[in-house]
Amino acid sequence: MKKKLSLLLALLMMASAMAACGDGGASETTADTAETAADTAAAETEETETFDPGLPDKDFGGRTFTFMTKADDSWTDWKETSISAPELSGEVLNDAVYNRNSYVQETYNVVLAEYAPTSGNLLSEAGNTVQSGDTTYDVIMPPLNIAGSLVQSGYLIDLKEVDNLNLSQKWWDERSIADLSIANKVYMVSGDISTLNNDATWCTMINLEVLNDLGVESPYQYVAEDNWTFDTYKLLCEDASIDLDGDGDWDKDDSIANLTQNENATAMLITFGYHLINKDNDDVPYFDLEGNERVYDILMDVSEFMTDDRLSLNYHEKGSQDGYHLLTTKMFEENRGLFWITNLQMVIRLREMETDFGIAPCPKYDAEQEDYCNVVWFVGSYSTVPVSAMDPAESGFILEAMAAKSREILRPAYYETALSLKYLRDEESIAMLDLVIDNRAYELEQAFDFGATTAVNSIVLNEKEPASTFASASKSIASKIEKTLQQVGAAN
Repeated sequence: MKKKLSLLLALLMMASAMAACGDGGASETTADTAETAADTAAAETEETETFDPGLPDKDFGGRTFTFMTKADDSWTDWKETSISAPELSGEVLNDAVYNRNSYVQETYNVVLAEYAPTSGNLLSEAGNTVQSGDTTYDVIMPPLNIAGSLVQSGYLIDLKEVDNLNLSQKWWDERSIADLSIANKVYMVSGDISTLNNDATWCTMINLEVLNDLGVESPYQYVAEDNWTFDTYKLLCEDASIDLDGDGDWDKDDSIANLTQNENATAMLITFGYHLINKDNDDVPYFDLEGNERVYDILMDVSEFMTDDRLSLNYHEKGSQDGYHLLTTKMFEENRGLFWITNLQMVIRLREMETDFGIAPCPKYDAEQEDYCNVVWFVGSYSTVPVSAMDPAESGFILEAMAAKSREILRPAYYETALSLKYLRDEESIAMLDLVIDNRAYELEQAFDFGATTAVNSIVLNEKEPASTFASASKSIASKIEKTLQQVGAAN
């Protein structure tokens, strides 16, 4: 974290030096100093990485290895695109997938195949496959909520018991393992094999033209100084809204500082360092938000900000407009919003936007919070092995081989080429990307829907009182947790 901040500071120094190009020798000295600092910081972040999965030589004899995924168009923006690519196309991510698959197929003499049910049928088709004993599918890659339902039905294998799968390797996200395990069992994992969970990671979108017009300090500087907090965020928003039509109301026809969405009711709590469902030392989930006064203060703070029409516009309340999927997309593109805390995929969706924009991590709540924390929303894609798989050890083998090669080929294509060179508009955002991805959190509540989401939404979106809301929900949440523990064979 500190090394990333050092690099960011160096980049800011370089930007400042370039802006001072009219100062002759003085600016040259400053630029030289900044360049040296940047080189030093960059060198500190470099480390040697190997991509050998440590698997034995193996010939699968040409057998077909099949993934069930979200690749159907009905998944719209959250369609899986990282598992198969029929041919080279010149598009960097497609070609990375193609080259990875070609390597795995040729190295292990296996045929990789993909089947994609429609969005409404993945859960039922996966369930029917397991119940019928159909061995066609070696891996299922559902979003987190469907993965949780499959776990509760007993349809998935504990990945810690799958031979050839090494969950300690860097191509598997250790944060997803720590956050999504239940009673020391790991049924779903995020990793480099798919880019969807990167897209689903929360960040702060910044309209740089609006920021410059306001003449306020850049979030980049606040991040570099480790002072990017919710109070700072609100302060920057305070004078950023403009009543464009002069009607005295704050709505979709105006410029609103904070563009937002219902998901941020829970996302902001996770961003501020709290899980909706916590886990004890035995990795058993429990609900501990009730009685936590700091949590109450945070939720009321977020509620007051999100429901203030002058400062915030929630697209779930306003709907879509003029063919735009989200009203906030239109407003952000038209420079009628300063910030938008949302998923990283918006960087790609806004690739045609004429105005420059940037990204930053989601703010901390205050100085008491040690690290930035960016939630990965449930809409991504998780590697799971069904109990009906023909040979779970072979599922583990191919998953490990593909994930390792993805770390080598697909991950750089996503970060260094697609996002950094094609979509992000400034050097600072490229540095910020590491802070976003390296400080992530996954939420067990989003897998199993214990009921904490409903309670938090009531507090933030409907302005309900925290203590009584949690008190009325806690018994039901505890009951649902206990039922899930019974389903995974870990009940008391």
